[in-house]
Amino acid sequence: MPRPLGYKRRDVKKLEARRIAAMARLQRGESTSKIARSMGVSIQSVQRWARCYRLHGNEGLRRLPKSGPRPKLPREKLARLSGLLAKGPIAYGFDTPVWTSERIALLIWNRFRVRYSIDYVKQLLPSVGWRWHEHTWVPSGPKNFRPKTSPGDHAVFPTVR
Repeated sequence: MPRPLGYKRRDVKKLEARRIAAMARLQRGESTSKIARSMGVSIQSVQRWARCYRLHGNEGLRRLPKSGPRPKLPREKLARLSGLLAKGPIAYGFDTPVWTSERIALLIWNRFRVRYSIDYVKQLLPSVGWRWHEHTWVPSGPKNFRPKTSPGDHAVFPTVR
């Protein structure tokens, strides 16, 4: 069973420090298996770090920048999207109080000038705390969330009795 690392897996500075510390121990003559076991990593990881260190020095142990394109919508603007959606579709001139993926894509275009496909909006919304519920997008609640409507009622279009 691997030893707990004591920090989050993506803490870049601590991961770099761990690789540099492993190389210092390797230079003192410790075996790769002993280093790997004490740090909770595989022997292959220690060997890979050693190869990078031999080829590039300490720079070989630094993290690489993320590959791939930058996101169209920066994190700061994406964080504002949830607040915009909370105002409801009527606040933006739509006729009904239902958020559809098409309407959200249009809102993103109007507010941020970023075009997303309807299918991508469906992937994007759960990451900002919204979920699909009975023909509309709603903010995510607790995991054991139960709406206060009775089984015959509809959350968006209330039944008139």
